Amino acid sequence: MSSVNRRAFLASAAVATATASRLSAADTDALRVGFIGVGGRGTALLRNFLEAKLGNVVAVCDIKDEHAKRAAALITGAGQKQPVLIEDWKKLLELKDVNVVISALPCDLHAACYLDVIAAGKDLYGEKPMCLTPQDCDRVVKAANASKLIVQIGFQRRADPRFIEPMKLIHAGELGDLVEGRIMWSNSWGPLGDWFGKKARSGDWMVEQACHNWDVINWACKGLPVRAMGLGRTGLYKRFQADRDVHDYYSAIVEYENGAIINILHSWVAPGQQGKFTKEFNDEYTRLNGVKAGIDFNSGVIAYRKELNIPDKIGHSAKGVINNTKLGLEAFAQSVKDRKPPVATVEHGRDAVLACLLVREAVYTKKPITMKELKG
Repeated sequence: MSSVNRRAFLASAAVATATASRLSAADTDALRVGFIGVGGRGTALLRNFLEAKLGNVVAVCDIKDEHAKRAAALITGAGQKQPVLIEDWKKLLELKDVNVVISALPCDLHAACYLDVIAAGKDLYGEKPMCLTPQDCDRVVKAANASKLIVQIGFQRRADPRFIEPMKLIHAGELGDLVEGRIMWSNSWGPLGDWFGKKARSGDWMVEQACHNWDVINWACKGLPVRAMGLGRTGLYKRFQADRDVHDYYSAIVEYENGAIINILHSWVAPGQQGKFTKEFNDEYTRLNGVKAGIDFNSGVIAYRKELNIPDKIGHSAKGVINNTKLGLEAFAQSVKDRKPPVATVEHGRDAVLACLLVREAVYTKKPITMKELKG
């Protein structure tokens, strides 16, 4: 692969040409999809898309030959035709046979790619976080709203009944006034390297990984945080990645518009990846407590205060194993078909990023920061 093509791919930020197809997926019986970025997450999306039989994958774009060939093998293995393999996403967007794009690129490429996809008139499923700056978020929101396209951000929890049903209960007052929440990411399976270890590319872990949790809290609180404070540490894994500059540990306290106070602890120093007691240290959850009850979103358990004499319960009706990646893609395909708003909108994407950036700025500066200050 030539360095010229690689630079062209990474620098793609220009608007797609006027000759690009603006055919809506509503005009066809099946989605005709171009996948942009088929690394780890992109491959997971591709596998689920193929398993759900949501449409035809006609093109794949990736700068790494091995990624593109792996994706092509999955597509033909699912009984579909050999896809076109392309290195430059702008070339993919010129294909008239592509009416839908599913994108899973490194975070620093999201804004440029998403703006190009929208300008080309393609419906878009774009992985989270939507962008890395408030300004880029505003650009994507403006472009998406000015179009008649379906643009869904990859918050698959918004398609998951284990979150949808409890949210209805929370908004109906099941927990009472919201008081406090707790977010935990204790990762014993790290550290991750490559672009994940570079804050300019990933946005740091406050953005790349925690955006899922802040989207859930925004959803529950029906608003944004107003201020945050936090501390953290870097440099713990320099021996693993010399140019690594993301945080290996941080903790923050965040206050919301409704008065709820959320604590987050986010760590990559948890031991036990290969050990017998891995589960003792590896954990992820989002919990929210009100004056009447609390909920653990992962388990769905709603527990009530003892004096209310109400039995605890599961706050959703879902049974068995839930694959919310597939649910998110199915919801997207349905939105494309019906031309109805997606479950995770560009506004949801923007607001999650704002919450993430508020926490990041507090950790970086080691002082309290308000949303007003963040927005400048």
